[in-house]
Amino acid sequence: MEDLSAARILAHTTGTRFQHVEVHASIDSTQVLLVSEGGDDGRVVIADHQTAGRGRQGRSWLDTPGAMLMFSALIRDVPPDEAALVSLAAGVAVANALGGDAKLKWPNDVRIGGRKVCGILGELAPAGDYIVVGIGVNVGHEAGDLPDELGATSLRIVRGEAPRRDDLCAAILRELDGLLGADFMDEYRRLCETIGASVRVELPDGSIEGTATEVRDDGALIVDGTVVMAGDVIHLR
Repeated sequence: MEDLSAARILAHTTGTRFQHVEVHASIDSTQVLLVSEGGDDGRVVIADHQTAGRGRQGRSWLDTPGAMLMFSALIRDVPPDEAALVSLAAGVAVANALGGDAKLKWPNDVRIGGRKVCGILGELAPAGDYIVVGIGVNVGHEAGDLPDELGATSLRIVRGEAPRRDDLCAAILRELDGLLGADFMDEYRRLCETIGASVRVELPDGSIEGTATEVRDDGALIVDGTVVMAGDVIHLR
């Protein structure tokens, strides 16, 4: 917990919308809390440990206390036609904050060297008046800490050291604040290693295989002419 300071984050996010930061030692889920409670625009909830964290498609989230940066941010005043792009903006924000070797796998997994280092979950509040974006970054795991079948890695594993989690959080929030409301899709496409890859997309009613040729401005993935709005992408070797 010594590297999760709300005051330190606020000191490095001056001028952004993210001026309401709270840190919890343990919580069921930062995402559930913000979706259920709401709050001011820019409210950020960070946890050192989550007892019921979750990822995309309702999956559980592997939680290693002290080794992960896990937080959710509440964002208001997003036009309805741009709501789906917030989680893509979060992916760009994380990749930019991590630096040059970080890339995106559609829609918003952040990877280094082809292995996942960050997962992102965007969720519209039931009333539709705000969006909550949850971000989980593998920071301090050592080699062997992450099951190989996850295809995951951490910043410590790939770079030899782990940054302070609060400094990384502040860097992501600064990047995200600059992207919200901006035209960032060209930047997204530059970072997206799914474009041009042979992929299989798992859909609720089956799967498709082909070449991912494009990501449209609305965030949809095009696979050999088929429009995919949501699904799990597997890069084929």
